Amino acid sequence: MTGACTRTSADHPESDWRIVPQGNSRITLRFICSWGGVDSKAEMLKQILSQFENRYPDISVINESLFGEDFLPKIKTDFASGNDPDVFGLWPGSDIKKLVKAGKVADLTGLLMDNLAWKRQFNPDMWSYTTYNARIYGLPFEIIFECMFINKDLFEKYDVKIPENYDELKEAVIIFNKNNIVPIAFNTEAEGTYLYQNLVPLVGGKHDTEIPFIEGQRIKQSHITALNMIKELYDMGAFPRECFTMSNNERNVLFKEKKAAMIVQGSWYIGEFDPDDDTVDIIPFPYVKGYESKKNTMVYGLGGGTFHMSSAAWEDEERREASIKLLRFLTSPESAAQFASRTGMISNVSLEGYDIDYIDMTIKGMRMLEEADTLVGPLDSFVDRTVWEKYIAEQFPYFLSGKITAEEMWEAAIENGIVLDY
Repeated sequence: MTGACTRTSADHPESDWRIVPQGNSRITLRFICSWGGVDSKAEMLKQILSQFENRYPDISVINESLFGEDFLPKIKTDFASGNDPDVFGLWPGSDIKKLVKAGKVADLTGLLMDNLAWKRQFNPDMWSYTTYNARIYGLPFEIIFECMFINKDLFEKYDVKIPENYDELKEAVIIFNKNNIVPIAFNTEAEGTYLYQNLVPLVGGKHDTEIPFIEGQRIKQSHITALNMIKELYDMGAFPRECFTMSNNERNVLFKEKKAAMIVQGSWYIGEFDPDDDTVDIIPFPYVKGYESKKNTMVYGLGGGTFHMSSAAWEDEERREASIKLLRFLTSPESAAQFASRTGMISNVSLEGYDIDYIDMTIKGMRMLEEADTLVGPLDSFVDRTVWEKYIAEQFPYFLSGKITAEEMWEAAIENGIVLDY
């Protein structure tokens, strides 16, 4: 269920900190994140930005946010061409590290230290994700996890046991195939690799996921094992026939329209479902027999709601002040409460004093995180993301169809720079 969020404290997040506008000219800010298009947070983001413009009529925000595979190429191109956004959302990983290294991202350390009440609103455990060389470059607003989503009604209709381990997952694949239901909604865009990214920790653990290479020259064996298990699923007919050409949205819709029984997705996907829909559930990814010590492991970290300011905005006094206002508004408890109650987002900003009626799947997800023995960062955060997309995600069709081996796929990725050097 979901409902309104209410504030029980009268404190205002900006009451102790004000910027006096200079002059009467209207300032325009450019904003971009991955909460665009059909993303479950897109409409809520539009409302938050509208509220911001009503609060600050001298500032307008151009929202250039894009969904799915369209987002990263856009923001990379903008920075490469000198068309830097003022404020942007980007998850931890190689892309933001490259921008920081290139001097494109504003250092927020001094700003936060001068405004400790603001800094203390964030869960301190997550600052490590946005800190590089002891300096803070991002605001950790959204916590994410990944797991398996299931259409419970399909499991009940065809009398299929909800899988707890990999063998039971294969049994479910066989039964759904017999009944013309796609077992697992999967594609070979970057999001499709969530299946791989959730399987690796269950055979290789946290260490092999977050440190995937041997001396920067070879991929660890657990990755080969996980990939060959995915090849086994493909050979069994576990994936859609069109999986090599299917977009992320088409994959998501396949599951939502009950044409697929399972999908591996992130917590942000919860917002795609009606709060009263009890036919969809989330479960931990099935463990692998022989690797029981790693069975209670979950992928966890920060999502696209990790907000930054560009150095270009920081170096312009008016745009800096306006961008700070936007960052404070975006990451305020009021904004976090709206995202939490209406989209199921897990907030890294303290919501003390708010009564959030969370969506049931969000509640279960938070419980799964609490009960997990090990929390692991997403694999694609520990490699060069551009190379990952080109030499891992885009090579899946060749691997699954038997044209290249898992070893050959990773060898090519390593030769082309997937190992981070920073």
